[in-house]
Amino acid sequence: MRTGLSLRAVLLTLVASTMGCAYHNVMRNAGALYVQAEADRRAGRDTRAHAAYVDVARKTGEAVRGRPGADWADEALLLYARAQLRLGDYGAAEGALEEALRRDPDPVRRAEIDVYRAVVDEVTGDRARAMELVNTALQTVIPVADYRIGPRVTPALRGEALVDAHLLRGRLLLRQGRVEPGWWDLDRAVELEPRTRAEAGVERLRWGVQSESRERTGLAINGLLADPRANVRVDTVSVLVSQAHTLWGPATAADLLAAVDSSDWDRGARGRLSLQRAQYLDEAGDAVSAAEIATDVSRGLGQSAASARLLVAEWRAARARDLEEVYSLRALLLPSAADPLVAERLSAIDELEILVGFGLDEPLGWFAAAEVARDRLAAPVLARGLFLAYGDQASSEPWAPKALLAALDATSDEGDRAWIRGRLEAYPDSPYVLAAHGGTAAGFAQLEEELDVRLRELIRE
Repeated sequence: MRTGLSLRAVLLTLVASTMGCAYHNVMRNAGALYVQAEADRRAGRDTRAHAAYVDVARKTGEAVRGRPGADWADEALLLYARAQLRLGDYGAAEGALEEALRRDPDPVRRAEIDVYRAVVDEVTGDRARAMELVNTALQTVIPVADYRIGPRVTPALRGEALVDAHLLRGRLLLRQGRVEPGWWDLDRAVELEPRTRAEAGVERLRWGVQSESRERTGLAINGLLADPRANVRVDTVSVLVSQAHTLWGPATAADLLAAVDSSDWDRGARGRLSLQRAQYLDEAGDAVSAAEIATDVSRGLGQSAASARLLVAEWRAARARDLEEVYSLRALLLPSAADPLVAERLSAIDELEILVGFGLDEPLGWFAAAEVARDRLAAPVLARGLFLAYGDQASSEPWAPKALLAALDATSDEGDRAWIRGRLEAYPDSPYVLAAHGGTAAGFAQLEEELDVRLRELIRE
């Protein structure tokens, strides 16, 4: 009997030991997975990083629920909280951190917990407490026995928690307007973990724009463009430069992006910012430089090249004065025909040509072509000419005044506008003219319905 009890005890001990090893393996795997998730996040592999954070949260959550009293439970709670922070579930993160705090952690673990409590406070709006907590964490020290020099103390924070603490305090200090210490903290984070260079650079750029400091904004952008890894932040950089454009206008925004041409970013990300700069240059009146930049980007491949071809086509269409100028856009667009937006633009050009041909026999085709030129090709000068051509050839039709009014809207020269208004005087009772003057327009809806029917019939021919 004693042998049986002894065997049972041995078996229970083995099971417990096996389960403990299994949980330790789970924690090791979750820790390694979190490290990889952080690397993916900083490299711009957001989908992979998100999936890994979800897996970390699941593994650590199950481990804590399975053995809440284990010696590694504090570590699991902290890892769970960090994963939830990256996933944006601040409530779950805060709950895990508070539970970890209730377990009376040692000074090292307490400092780590305080860093991530501070992160939660920052994103939920309590920046004063966030600063207090992160300062406390960074100032926490622990005693160390050193046989060479005797007892001494060393900072409690290290590794990822120390890096996150400096990034957080840098952000908080910059938002307080304390520039030099804020930049020091960001520099310290990069020194500790070079892969945070882009993250720190984005914080500098965000602060430069928010504080309306052109000099700091320029320094931050140039720093990001000099970092090949920062191309994964192109979306954020583009948005912040757009905000700079709103603050300081297109010329300054274009100057801020002047270093993009010499950047080591990959071609796609570089092309995207180059196009943004081209648009600002065009808006600032330097159409020649804008066209040169956009044309250069269009010679590449991928989405940036397709966007560049669309942009150049848009500029040319806006200035086109005859049909051949618009038809010639096909050669520019065809290399990117697989892009849906490019395909739609090519389809509009084809439809324009077909409708213009219809107009030789049925003038209403020119009216329809004018609407395509105006609405789908953004070619107002060409649309104006087609509306006027329809008004000339079908002056007795009830839609002639509608065409003249559309031509008026597309005309900027005051002399030409006076000439069109003079032609409209021949239609004082037109529902379109009356509606344009704010009067009662009996029959307007019926004319619009009939026009819609005739245009659909024309397109089906």
